[in-house]
Amino acid sequence: MSDKILDLIWSLDIEKMNDHLPTERKSLKELLSEEKPQVQTKIKKFHRFRKQHLEMICQLFPENEWSKVKLPVVLLRRTSLGKGIYSVSGGLRELYIIHRISGRTSDEFNKFRLEEHQPYVWKPEVFTAVRKIGSIVVTGFT
Repeated sequence: MSDKILDLIWSLDIEKMNDHLPTERKSLKELLSEEKPQVQTKIKKFHRFRKQHLEMICQLFPENEWSKVKLPVVLLRRTSLGKGIYSVSGGLRELYIIHRISGRTSDEFNKFRLEEHQPYVWKPEVFTAVRKIGSIVVTGFT
């Protein structure tokens, strides 16, 4: 088989493995106001958030930040970066969630935001986040 065909097969497989990823992300504030907090996935199903997990995230941020926190946090397994490395999609707030939940930092957000951070986390941090706030985190592959 030619390299182009193999690349096409590989990309189609990756796309199928990522069917569960959300097509939208909502703010923490918006999700808190919903009776059944959820976002739609690529295959038109719904990813639901547990209220308990949303409340845990509220504790990490001042209330004026809730509209800027976008959920779910999407963690992408990046094979190009090496074994066990995930990139955090979103911004500093989403990265902070993973760092705090995994124990990588104990800083308050206002201090955390002043420092330089790479948008990558290790596999054990991902497992910890999934175990503690599974409905907030979605993993995918690239």
